[in-house]
Amino acid sequence: MSEIVVFKAEEQKIMETLKSMLRTQGRLDELVSVEKNEAALVDLSAAISLYPSILGHQSLGRASRSIETLVNTLCLQDLMDLVFHIPTKAILGQSYSLAKINFFYMLLYLTQEIAAMRPIEEEIREIISINIFGIMAEDVFISIISDKTIPMHIRNNAGYLLASIWEHRIDYGVDEFAPALTNIWHAREKIDPNFGTMMGISELFMLSQESDPIWFEFLQRDDLKQDEIDALQEFLMGLSFEEMIQLSDEMKKSGRFSIDKNEIREKEMGEEKINRFFETNDPRRLFKSFSLRKNNSIFRDRGNTPGPKKTLEEYLMCYLLARPGDWTVKSKS
Repeated sequence: MSEIVVFKAEEQKIMETLKSMLRTQGRLDELVSVEKNEAALVDLSAAISLYPSILGHQSLGRASRSIETLVNTLCLQDLMDLVFHIPTKAILGQSYSLAKINFFYMLLYLTQEIAAMRPIEEEIREIISINIFGIMAEDVFISIISDKTIPMHIRNNAGYLLASIWEHRIDYGVDEFAPALTNIWHAREKIDPNFGTMMGISELFMLSQESDPIWFEFLQRDDLKQDEIDALQEFLMGLSFEEMIQLSDEMKKSGRFSIDKNEIREKEMGEEKINRFFETNDPRRLFKSFSLRKNNSIFRDRGNTPGPKKTLEEYLMCYLLARPGDWTVKSKS
């Protein structure tokens, strides 16, 4: 049975520092609230640890289940039916991740009220980002597994990685299993698009400075498709394919070669529209961008309209999972 590590050392340090500060300042109501939520997370992790390993082999009467049968079952299901075939441990694990995100947002709000704690705000945001990345990575792999147009060996490989994330989401984090994704997400969080000519050259340069070598292999290959290029532009610019087409047409009609960031803001397009309720450095901004890009790609695919039919993250992982390598994980009894 794989035990779940509730809080990593750096998380524990932040929590203890904040609780000590609340105790010193006599803010006992807030302290009790923090401790209750902390205890709830510990209890939830204990419940998760009672379930058998997702990577293991279990038998019940004549029926048996292994990592191999799980991956095969997941790949055969339609997206709408997939939820009934996901192991309970995985479902509880995602609830745990969401609860942990909410818990650290609670700590973040408290640090903003205590001047002495403000230096650790960025550390808390980083913890929140890592947990959000885990949920996003899970979504990427589920999308790949559920897409019957993707070759079966790629979907199988995605299934094994997804099972590993489910089993070890707290112990190791998503960095262990999908570093190519977390690298581009970390880099994208630091980019504030300039727009300009709408080509995304400067944004791509900034993103590539901190990206994994596999990122360059993905971009430089000879069979890079237009949909992948369009998905990259969506990712970099924070605008949908349709919005970029609209802006490009407007620029041509007015004889302009560039557009100002303030104009995008005034038009309430893309991320300016969906993120107006979040601060610039809020980790949820990237999640909302990912969700919007994913929904748009699904609508294009169903309607057979122009534009990318997958997110950049899906295209990148399909390329990576198609490469030779052992993506399987060994069953554990």
